[in-house]
Amino acid sequence: MACISRALIIGGGIAGLSAAIALSRVGVHCDVVEFAGTPLGASMGISGRAAEALDELGVYDECQATSRPFDTTSKALYQWDAAGRLLSSGPQRVGWPGAKTGLGVYRPDFLNVLTEEAKRLGVNIQIGIKVRALEEQADATLATFTNGVEQAYDFIVGADGLNSATRAMVFPEAEKPAYSGQLSIRWMAPGPFVEGEGRYHGSVGRVGFYYVPQGMVYVASVIAAPEPRILSKAEVFELFSRLLDSYTAEPMMELRRRLTPDSKLICNSYYWTLLPPPWHRGRTLLIGDAAHATTSNMGMGGGMALEDGVVLAQCIASASILPEALAAFMERRFERVRIVVESSVAAAKLEQAKAPPSENAALLSGALKAISQPY
Repeated sequence: MACISRALIIGGGIAGLSAAIALSRVGVHCDVVEFAGTPLGASMGISGRAAEALDELGVYDECQATSRPFDTTSKALYQWDAAGRLLSSGPQRVGWPGAKTGLGVYRPDFLNVLTEEAKRLGVNIQIGIKVRALEEQADATLATFTNGVEQAYDFIVGADGLNSATRAMVFPEAEKPAYSGQLSIRWMAPGPFVEGEGRYHGSVGRVGFYYVPQGMVYVASVIAAPEPRILSKAEVFELFSRLLDSYTAEPMMELRRRLTPDSKLICNSYYWTLLPPPWHRGRTLLIGDAAHATTSNMGMGGGMALEDGVVLAQCIASASILPEALAAFMERRFERVRIVVESSVAAAKLEQAKAPPSENAALLSGALKAISQPY
């Protein structure tokens, strides 16, 4: 039996919905509040032990039905130069008996699967609401919402992302997220499969792509940018066009032919943060990007958020009191996410220093091996 009965989860993204599903399965009633709703989304990879977390959440099969499967030898990990010459097979992912196949999921569809599963389990999800204040009381935490409602909870989970308002309320002394020196432009390119999947390295930046069953090619690029910038739509298009034009490899040229000024490009500066332990204070715990946001260099940010939700429910279910559960959660999670965050940041620095892709692949291979152990 769970050591709590009612939880508020602030944030309806991957971390928040995973926690809601997992906690509901161990008997905790969950309310989820999400202010922004579903943002424009691209694709993301779920691999390694994170695929097992999907299975524990009970949604692996449904996600697999509409995703791109990746095994440990997938060519989508291959590294190519600007002319299309093979550099290496990329970071080595570790397999184990019974391992779930990694998936490349289309983020909007994936979030819809998580949302519907949460609702099926009785989770109350409210969109367009924020938490205005959290007040620790003798036997509960009182949450005050922006719609004027007040509600007491046994437990608060802050899963509200990189710029977490919950973190600001509960850990006002926490350092602000740090800029990585890179920005990302992502694109769901319409059209059929493009031969030559993988990561391409050129003078302007790196581009990787793979096909998803929704009839699109997921294209993800990383470009060095000394200072964070907010670019206009026209500036993003110009930068992305220049990036693709810097390649002579036929797959890149095919993607360039598909790019138009109306293409929906998602541009973000990469920030990261790793909150020192513990990530909890009183009855409030931070998970996901609110506690450990990372760059995409390792491709494990979403996976770590999934694992957070599953491990949290396991700890809540096995502990007799909440402090015991939170201590167990930190024991299981901190070192694991530290490896992901610090390795991703180190990989970003290697790219900015123009290190050979093989050096980057070796760094990430070691990190992937370290987190191949059960969570």
